[in-house]
Amino acid sequence: MPCRPALMLCLLLPLATHGAEGRPCANATEVVVAGVDGEAAVGEICTAAGRALDFLARLGLHLRRTITLTVVDRIVEVSGHPAYASYDSRSDAIQLMSYDAIFRRNNDPRMYDQPFDRNHYAGVVAHEVAHAVMNHNRSAQRMFAPPQEYLAHATQLAVMPAAARAALIRSKKVLPWESGDAVSDAYLAADPGKFAVKSYLHLTGRADPAPLVQQLLRAQGFSFIVPDDTD
Repeated sequence: MPCRPALMLCLLLPLATHGAEGRPCANATEVVVAGVDGEAAVGEICTAAGRALDFLARLGLHLRRTITLTVVDRIVEVSGHPAYASYDSRSDAIQLMSYDAIFRRNNDPRMYDQPFDRNHYAGVVAHEVAHAVMNHNRSAQRMFAPPQEYLAHATQLAVMPAAARAALIRSKKVLPWESGDAVSDAYLAADPGKFAVKSYLHLTGRADPAPLVQQLLRAQGFSFIVPDDTD
């Protein structure tokens, strides 16, 4: 499945891992970080991964085996498309561009139409960790993009500082998904930021998100119809 060039994120695609031998995060031992030296750099990634796992744990979702996150000093290319990061479900491996490499490759990198910063970098980590968690917990034989992206983007927003997330939500001027809406590839491609905000607001607005999460895990097809019975 091709990456979204406008968003620079990828999922469920083959990749090769490189770099130094990794070490597990102290706050999330199921996540091994490789290819980067220095406590600050490793700590930044582990903090983002831990926040993502905490958010997903509140939804009843956990990693069931170790995943490896390798930091690379280049664009992650999949099927000819550039990306900041990519998760491979077959090897449970994530490749992540280093923060400095992102700015060396682009003078004005963007995420959700906002200037890219450390908050968004943490979001990229969280996004890919969410793909891994969803893959570990899926009941569908094959997972399509819309249900995965719904949860991955919601997690990406969840790890942002509250003020930054609120500013992003205000800027997009959209409401949560409503019953009967089609959560689709087409909407994601048209405006990833609006897709992310609608998904975050819809998920976090549920009194009990568990039924919705289970439907995401077994969803099939290239669009996910928002059900009526998620409250």
